[in-house]
Amino acid sequence: MSTLESQISEPIARMKYPDAKVFSEFMESLSKIVEEAKFKIDKNGVKVVGMDPAKVALIEIEIPSEAFLEYELKRDIEMGANLESLSNSIKRGKKGDTVTFVISDDKVLVKLETQSGTIKRYLTPNLEVSVDIPENPKLEHDVEASIISDTLKRTVKDAEVISDVIVMEAEEEELRFKGYAEGKNKMTVKLKEGSPALIYLEIRNSSTSAYDIAHLKNVLNLTKVAAAIDLKFSSDKPLELVFKSAEGSRVRYLLAPTSIEED
Repeated sequence: MSTLESQISEPIARMKYPDAKVFSEFMESLSKIVEEAKFKIDKNGVKVVGMDPAKVALIEIEIPSEAFLEYELKRDIEMGANLESLSNSIKRGKKGDTVTFVISDDKVLVKLETQSGTIKRYLTPNLEVSVDIPENPKLEHDVEASIISDTLKRTVKDAEVISDVIVMEAEEEELRFKGYAEGKNKMTVKLKEGSPALIYLEIRNSSTSAYDIAHLKNVLNLTKVAAAIDLKFSSDKPLELVFKSAEGSRVRYLLAPTSIEED
């Protein structure tokens, strides 16, 4: 046992995740929204929810216990962490490297083990983190779609060249993304039923809504861990994106609508 690990005399939880790169992507998206987070750990897995200070965006990450290589838990426990510190401890991890958490009521040990056998350990306090977030906000949507991840990522980046906002429209079996400059439509990407990039589309009512690109970019790195994205919205209501990784983890992202002036 290492010197750092011996400082956790009575660990409550020990969890070993199989891919440090994937876990790092989760933490990077979370860290762009909140500075500190509270991870709730129970027999079912790990869950963390964060909302930005302006209450424009909410992110919810769920990692089931089955996704871990090792998952030992004496009782339910919470892990409070500074996300910049946590991200820095694992951000150099590559695909196939493992990350292990050993958690007590007052300390957290993070262990990054590379495929070459190198082990890095970081010991941090288990922080008391206060959160004020609604539990499981549920929304009704008029539009539900499943889109190839890279398509959405490229579309948002193309819109960013000309605008701070991307407009989403859905009607007549077609999903459209638009970018505006000086009040005029300058970019349109259309996805129709049958398009290779559009896996699924259901339109209950024609809908149009606009969303801030800077906030959307906070989770675009998750396209690296999810082959497809579930996208849901209604006119002038929050956007809901759901990313699912191959091992069963799920990230849900809610973003409030914004306004745009059109000619």
